[in-house]
Amino acid sequence: MAGTAAVRDEVLNRLRGSGRILVIALPLARLAAGLMAVGAVLAAGIAGYWMAAGPQALDRLWPAATEALPADGVVDMPELVVNLRRDTPSRFLKIGLSLTAAHRDRERLERAMPQLTDSLQEFLRNLDQDDLEGSAGLHRLRSEIKRRFNLILSDPAGRQEVVTDVLLRSLLTQ
Repeated sequence: MAGTAAVRDEVLNRLRGSGRILVIALPLARLAAGLMAVGAVLAAGIAGYWMAAGPQALDRLWPAATEALPADGVVDMPELVVNLRRDTPSRFLKIGLSLTAAHRDRERLERAMPQLTDSLQEFLRNLDQDDLEGSAGLHRLRSEIKRRFNLILSDPAGRQEVVTDVLLRSLLTQ
């Protein structure tokens, strides 16, 4: 026991002296040298990119913050009750839709609501109950309604998407 205490005291004496400084200084020096090396590599990479791509390269790399665009708005359509095809067991379909559109297109969407309602009624009257079954049927229903509405609302020159999403509020067949 006395031997281990002597070894322990000797190690502690070494750490208290000049060895203690080395125990702390060497890892800090290595850390500083590593950080400087990473900084030098990063600076060389940015300088090389700037020289190769031109003076505007850093502007493209880190673009300035732009104004946040307002989120899409939701426009509710009136609920519709339509007859389904005669050969289906269900005779009626009641559907409620909400449309999402950009704020700049919201007024155009509300002005075209009679045409959209007419187009929706015409489309829904040609459906049968099998067209509405399962998640795939609902996905086809949403995508077809969205496609038809965007055809009605889009400009002839530029085919941009006005209706960004079709939300089913209610869907009932009887």
